[in-house]
Amino acid sequence: MKNTIDLHAHTIYSDGGLTPIALVMRAKEIGLKSIAVTDHDNISAIEVATIKGAELGVEIIPGIELTAYVDEMLDLHILGYFIDKKSRHLNERLEFYKKQREVKSKKVVENLKGFGYKIDFNEVKKLAKGTIAQPHLAYIVINNSSNTAKLTEEFGEIPTTGEFIKEYLAVGGKAYEPREAATPEEAIEIIHEASGIAVLAHPCWNLAAKVGSKLIFDDQWVEKLVKMGLDGIEVYAHRDTKEDTEKAVEHYEKVADKYKLIKTGGSDFHGFGSAGKDLGFKDFSVSIPAKALSDLRKLKASLTVK
Repeated sequence: MKNTIDLHAHTIYSDGGLTPIALVMRAKEIGLKSIAVTDHDNISAIEVATIKGAELGVEIIPGIELTAYVDEMLDLHILGYFIDKKSRHLNERLEFYKKQREVKSKKVVENLKGFGYKIDFNEVKKLAKGTIAQPHLAYIVINNSSNTAKLTEEFGEIPTTGEFIKEYLAVGGKAYEPREAATPEEAIEIIHEASGIAVLAHPCWNLAAKVGSKLIFDDQWVEKLVKMGLDGIEVYAHRDTKEDTEKAVEHYEKVADKYKLIKTGGSDFHGFGSAGKDLGFKDFSVSIPAKALSDLRKLKASLTVK
């Protein structure tokens, strides 16, 4: 089944590889009618994407993906849909998070240097057009020829950005540094204050783990988030394999029904490094029901009436 919507996509304003205009053009090319622009802690792409979308006949849902820290071992990502990008509170918090990411990134750069890698913070900042994220740091290290010998020695070959992030930058990684970010409750509150709809992103990654050949789900945080005001959950997301993806989708469909959450879905498209899948899941077997967007619209309409 060919998807006509994709509710999770990134641009160069966070850790995506395409400009807002190029993203919309890609959506048009593959037949998508609606896409949500959901950059990490950044809304700079929305206006340009919306203008280009109107020109090409592609609906742009204004969105965001806020990082929320539970503790040093777990972070959750909360998607906000149909947000008011002019919200004063939202913009104030985003400016704060941007500065915190820079502080963290400078520390990580120094940590990587301590491990013998060649990396300069100014290169990282130049690469990141908006929000500095882990793929930017990984990309700079991997694509510096001065690091080739060390990378090959440690990984056996030049790693993907995903492999490098897991080893060095993610929680528990060798060069990891925490940063000040929203709590899950604060993230939901920020989205709601911006008249948006709060949805838990890719729980199949953050709240599930592969143990041997079995996929283990931990749903305790879903219940907590629901009590905090969560509106939806990203059911139609991907794992590494078709089999695990199908198991995750089936599981989170039941979770969504249990807590009466809107079921959304998206490719988490980046087009940069090794994150996410191709836009519209063109390269993977996940169907995103059109009902996902219509349910978001209905909830938005009911909130507007109130």
